[in-house]
Amino acid sequence: MSKSLARIKNDPEHTSSSLKAWQHQSNPLNTKDEWLTPPDILQALGQFDLDPCSPIKRPWDTAKRHYTIENNGLIQKWLGRTWLNPPYGNEMPKWLTKMVEHDNGIALIFARTETKTFSEYVWNAADAVLFIKGRLTFYNVDGTPGKFNGGSPSCLISYGEENTEALRYSNIDGKLILLNWNIFSVGMSFAKNSEHLTIGIADFSQATWKTIVNHALTELGGKGDLSQIYDIVEEKAVEKIHNQNSKWREQVRKILQYHFQKVERGVWALPKAA
Repeated sequence: MSKSLARIKNDPEHTSSSLKAWQHQSNPLNTKDEWLTPPDILQALGQFDLDPCSPIKRPWDTAKRHYTIENNGLIQKWLGRTWLNPPYGNEMPKWLTKMVEHDNGIALIFARTETKTFSEYVWNAADAVLFIKGRLTFYNVDGTPGKFNGGSPSCLISYGEENTEALRYSNIDGKLILLNWNIFSVGMSFAKNSEHLTIGIADFSQATWKTIVNHALTELGGKGDLSQIYDIVEEKAVEKIHNQNSKWREQVRKILQYHFQKVERGVWALPKAA
């Protein structure tokens, strides 16, 4: 259990004040909780493995697997990369607690930064927050957009390295704030709307997997086969492989699939600049 989660669960005000902190926060049209994420937001974030609070009837899939009110995603085991658009009411802290514990996903909530709930589950527990420009228009369960916008600004919250990378490269209009990241040990610069990173890294143990893979492909001239990529990653990221991820080859393949261009079977390239 993370220190942040332990502190949340041990807070005597957690079950009262934290819940009350969201009571003034209405759902988008003040009528019901089933309002769906705009599909372009989901498309920009990549494939999710699980949506634990999905409507029973939905116009599109939001993940490979869905839990609904019928099987209660709060009591189910969460596996894989998780998309969370929780009920916008008193139940929200319960869902965010589970996301903090799971630590692998992205949540969409209102950007109520002044609340204790936001402080506990975002500022003190998440890896990054993307404040979306303007106000989202949510969708009805029949797939049509709502007549009005959500009434408040929204934000996307990432838990886990892969999901922070997804926010960073989503091209969703807004401002990304990195939280709880030791980014100063990694010298890195990149152009807006470009996947190409210029990196000067002395210690790859603090770099993200995407940065390391990007470096490997750059060193290979922009394109290389999987074995070549493995060789460079294994050479450059010895400490990270040893300390953080025993299944590092699987992680490299996943990063390639999400963020890089497949040229042919077993051959990958840097993505084309937008």
